Amino acid sequence: MDEASLELLAASIRRDGQQQLGLARRLRPGDTHLVEAIFGIRRLEACRRAGVPWRAEVRDPSMTDAECASLMHGENEWTESVSPLENAVQWKAMIDAGVFRNQTSLADSIGCSRNTVSRAVRTARALFGERWIADFVRPVMHEFSVRAADRLAQAVTDDEGRARRRAEKLVPGTIPAGELHEALFGKRERPRETVYVRRGANTGRGPVTARIERDDEGNWSVHVRAHDQSPADMAELAEHVERVLAAETTEAAGVRLGRRLVAQLSAQEAKDAGQSWLEGCVWASARASGLDWDRWRCAAVAQALRSQEDGWERTVVRAVGGADADPAGAVESA
Repeated sequence: MDEASLELLAASIRRDGQQQLGLARRLRPGDTHLVEAIFGIRRLEACRRAGVPWRAEVRDPSMTDAECASLMHGENEWTESVSPLENAVQWKAMIDAGVFRNQTSLADSIGCSRNTVSRAVRTARALFGERWIADFVRPVMHEFSVRAADRLAQAVTDDEGRARRRAEKLVPGTIPAGELHEALFGKRERPRETVYVRRGANTGRGPVTARIERDDEGNWSVHVRAHDQSPADMAELAEHVERVLAAETTEAAGVRLGRRLVAQLSAQEAKDAGQSWLEGCVWASARASGLDWDRWRCAAVAQALRSQEDGWERTVVRAVGGADADPAGAVESA
């Protein structure tokens, strides 16, 4: 809702009209307003500035708060201007207001994992629980990545006293999100672990031609002198990178497997394929996705892919482990 983006959107609406409808819920008779906005709030404010009526689909008053919250989250997922931290603040407000009984019911409603919701709410409580830190975070909350917000929240929880002392000398609203941790806690060298290293001609001496490193927050990087690599060297490096990727992204293994299967097979090919060939395809895809499946699990998945009792997409989702593995990224539960 910053001034610059709202003015740009207002100018666009003034010139071309409102291109996307908002969503509203009609309020019951006797309320102070006719409707309340569910999503499209930026468009509403931009329309006010442009001097044109806000256009929205209006739903019946019987639509519940939980249904409204789910629709709002679904819209926000496709809106680049809504950051993970802004979502976290919304989720915390929904739970505090009793829109959802608990974090599990919220996660089920919006099609998100329980761990993601729990981490987001914990971060929002740490960064907005007290005014001194909220004053620094709120003006730049749209700039935070998930990792940056989590890192700052953990630091505030672990060493609030030091951050408070530094905050007294700083001016809220003047520090970008990417610099806020350093401003409140000071610059810190991150210890780095070398996961893999190769020197010239694999002799153990000479310049480093390839290195994979990881810091204490789990970030990792690959440095390669490409012109010093033979095809065999590059193949070896690729294998090490794949192993690091599998280790660092284990929570997404099911999603990766679902996408691999959909990319490799069509629904008809899965029906026509021989059972043993399909088992081998599943086994290879599972290993490439970081999953250590035995032959019985691969056989069961292959059989499910061949039968497709509920359709291809839904079968892939169920076969590889639930809605979180949906290769299309859909939030609909299987």
